[in-house]
Amino acid sequence: MSASFFRLIPAICCAAFSLSPALGAAQEVVAVGKNPESLTRGFDGNYFITLMGDTRTEGDGNGSIAMMTGRTVTPFCAGMDDPKGIVMIGEFLVTADFKRVWKVNSKGEKEVLAGPEAFPHPPLFLNDVVLAPDGKSVLVTDMGAKDKMFDANGKLWPIDSPEGKALPVAGRVYRITLDGKVSEVIATNGEMPCPNGVDVLDDGTMRVAEFFTGKLLERKGESWKVLAEGHRSADGITHDSKGRLYVSEVLTGKVTRYEADGSGRTELGKEMISAADFFLDEKAGVLIVPDTKAGNLVLIGL
Repeated sequence: MSASFFRLIPAICCAAFSLSPALGAAQEVVAVGKNPESLTRGFDGNYFITLMGDTRTEGDGNGSIAMMTGRTVTPFCAGMDDPKGIVMIGEFLVTADFKRVWKVNSKGEKEVLAGPEAFPHPPLFLNDVVLAPDGKSVLVTDMGAKDKMFDANGKLWPIDSPEGKALPVAGRVYRITLDGKVSEVIATNGEMPCPNGVDVLDDGTMRVAEFFTGKLLERKGESWKVLAEGHRSADGITHDSKGRLYVSEVLTGKVTRYEADGSGRTELGKEMISAADFFLDEKAGVLIVPDTKAGNLVLIGL
């Protein structure tokens, strides 16, 4: 590891990362396990990472959540199939896993928060999770017809191809409360056939990273706005306190930041294979990106 990498130091009050301002532009890689997908800060200030495991098959049970304290990674909760987006809400971690959503307590004990029967429409591929502005519920994306997006070589069909034009419009966004009540927030529509990442502003405005078309969308009320394009395989999406927009691409390994006015497209990080659902920790001055295929977290100083 080169001397240009920044150091991460556990804080005395919690397990937060602390960066040296002089090295804030560098990055560091931490190995965490098989197929990391998402992470959040949770119990006691530690970071919690979803690991999708080896096979990523319904019923395999080899998906899990790991805990990272400083740079030390330990198992936290096992027995899931394919956990993806994760967030801390109240006294629980909440993560989406194929067609159900789990909640996990501070002891690493899991229970189903919402199974397939709880949804108003049969879930197809639940993915990202974000805390709603009310602090009492989460938003969860259903990617819809994920299996129809790719050709035999695992590449996305061209948007204007017959296959691309025939892609079923089946993506949705749901709201789930901590008592397991599910409601539809965004119904199926042509703007987001396969939504992946979801972000929400304090006023309830929602932003969606559209995986297949590569558009970054904003929905206010019933109106849609395209914030940016050219991000096919868009995964994570979030904003910072300055209003800047961040997005990752899982098939290219790219992480991009836009200024609040949509200008200044800047690429962050380097040499990532598959940039997934990142966590922006402004207090620690770090963007933490799961590099799924590499089995790593990439910590990028801001």
